Amino acid sequence: MDFDLPEETRMLKDTIRRFVDTELIPLETSLPDRPNSHELPQDVREPLEKKIRDLGLWAMDAPEDVGGAGLGLLDHCVVMEEAFRCTAGRGLWSSLFFPVLYNLGSDEQKATYLIPSMRGEFHGAAAFSEPNAAGDLAGIQTSAEKVDGGWKLNGSKCWISHAKTARYVLVLTRLKGTSRHEGITWFIVDADTEGFSVGREQKMIHGQPTYELFFNDCVVSDGQLLGEPGQGWGAGETALYRGRVMISARAIGIAQRCYEMMVDYAKQRHTFGKPLSSRQAIQWMIADSATDLHASRLMVYDAAWRAQQGQEVRTQMAMIKMFTSEMAGRVVDRAVQVHGASGLSDETILERCYRDVRPMRIYEGSSEAMRSVVAKNMLQEGRNR
Repeated sequence: MDFDLPEETRMLKDTIRRFVDTELIPLETSLPDRPNSHELPQDVREPLEKKIRDLGLWAMDAPEDVGGAGLGLLDHCVVMEEAFRCTAGRGLWSSLFFPVLYNLGSDEQKATYLIPSMRGEFHGAAAFSEPNAAGDLAGIQTSAEKVDGGWKLNGSKCWISHAKTARYVLVLTRLKGTSRHEGITWFIVDADTEGFSVGREQKMIHGQPTYELFFNDCVVSDGQLLGEPGQGWGAGETALYRGRVMISARAIGIAQRCYEMMVDYAKQRHTFGKPLSSRQAIQWMIADSATDLHASRLMVYDAAWRAQQGQEVRTQMAMIKMFTSEMAGRVVDRAVQVHGASGLSDETILERCYRDVRPMRIYEGSSEAMRSVVAKNMLQEGRNR
């Protein structure tokens, strides 16, 4: 891969950067309840969604034949990187597992759920995390049992975003009597289905709440089966890997913005008659952050490009998820340190970014889990490819 991005990708990057700079960053200090709310008010959100549609970037990872942007993984990473430079409007870019619906869904399911979701008529949620199974899809225990006319689901989910207002939920289950990688199956559960309920709100450090879900003898029709019984492992694994590379791109975006703020502040702020930028301690923070960002960006672009070529990148996905999530924490922490007391206050976005990056080391696979994946694969291969 050439280290230069393709021309079309660079143009896309510039377009999103302008949109973020002109439309979203000005909202950061004016929105109510800042910095605890991830959601934009409806009167702000709807015009922004229209502008994103006009840019041709709505539902980025959904194919064009159903109204999506059809972006490849590298282009999607570039968009996420630029979008997450801003703390406002991050939820505008979520596609909520559209690829799972597209790849496994029937024509009827796409017409009922996928197409309306992409038009913004309503939204869904995706549920695979459980108390004893988060990054480990093979540990899922929510069961699906065949009954007359449909399937009976039993179990619970946790840490599910957007579930409170979702019209439907894509639920990853295990066929009763199977274990580990066998029997993993997706179902579409409408929010008003008997036996399905949304439990308590789980308040999160970064402001976006998650929810518990419960399935108590929840019966769904055969038409709610997504794909074939036992076909869910590949789609679930792909979604999880894709989520990890998207988190990595988001981490770069947040870190880049905080790095830029750190550099600007170091030049402007004077202590004892000299700018902070003249202090070696500050210079080293800037140098380390620039190096962290450069390494992270190359790793993510390389993994995304290789994935687009159909190469096996499971090890690289684990590497970038671990490295970039920890990188973002280091860079944001340095930016807060350089800003001093103002970095701890809501006068800047730094304290919000500090809280935003901390969960990245946990969700979609913790750093410890990612290290285990890398080590296991390296030991099996006997070399680093």
